[in-house]
Amino acid sequence: MTKHYLIHGDAIEVLPKIQNKVDAIIVDPPYNTSNKNTKVLKGRKARTSDFGAWDYYSDEEYLRFTRKWIILAQEKLKAHGNFLIFCKLEYVSDVRRIYESEGLKHHGTIIWHKTNPAPQIRKKGFLSSCEAILWATNGFDDNKISYAFNFSTQREMHNFIETPICMGRERTPHPTQKPKKVLSHLLNIFTNENDWILDCFAGSGTLAEAASEIKRNTINIESDNNYFNIMAKRIQGGVNSKVKIVTSVRNLGPLKL
Repeated sequence: MTKHYLIHGDAIEVLPKIQNKVDAIIVDPPYNTSNKNTKVLKGRKARTSDFGAWDYYSDEEYLRFTRKWIILAQEKLKAHGNFLIFCKLEYVSDVRRIYESEGLKHHGTIIWHKTNPAPQIRKKGFLSSCEAILWATNGFDDNKISYAFNFSTQREMHNFIETPICMGRERTPHPTQKPKKVLSHLLNIFTNENDWILDCFAGSGTLAEAASEIKRNTINIESDNNYFNIMAKRIQGGVNSKVKIVTSVRNLGPLKL
């Protein structure tokens, strides 16, 4: 039976209260891409990139925020644990510099290609069809690979993942939801059965659902009440899962993993 902690709160406030260390951290943090422009299309649903207040920063604010949560999260990662961060392409170098300055070892950049990205209505630029996944480890021994890395086949182990964005029954109201296929792929490579994975920007709970299906345990932090409730409903409906819901940071005691 897998175990999952669902914690409602801000990651910056919750992370210092977690006393246990995890085997891996896999996160999809805010990208700082929101804007209030809404495109009204004749005969079609209007498109907006206004994801919410959680995704509005100046560049300087965004990088300060990124450094703060990376430092707090790294403290919860076991020696030689894997750290994966979804990232907007324009911020790859900035985010890498931040975590390398804090002692994390960069190992590679994976590209996720979306086969059905949002169209370019005005046709004045490229479709935004690629995102990065930065891979680092908390410590590294040149003589021994001590982090989890489950190599499958040469054909499957490219640093390139190609899938559609979430569609159909898998889709929740979360505007930047990642496909479960992508997260399952990462979990299979970078974690082992019974490992504990931390997701401090859990959204609607896709990572926890994917982890439960392949016998991994998770700690999930989400500040938005609507997305937290969606996550709770998804994970509580899972099979062979023990779920602990913490609705307030004040109610968070020591986690016994």
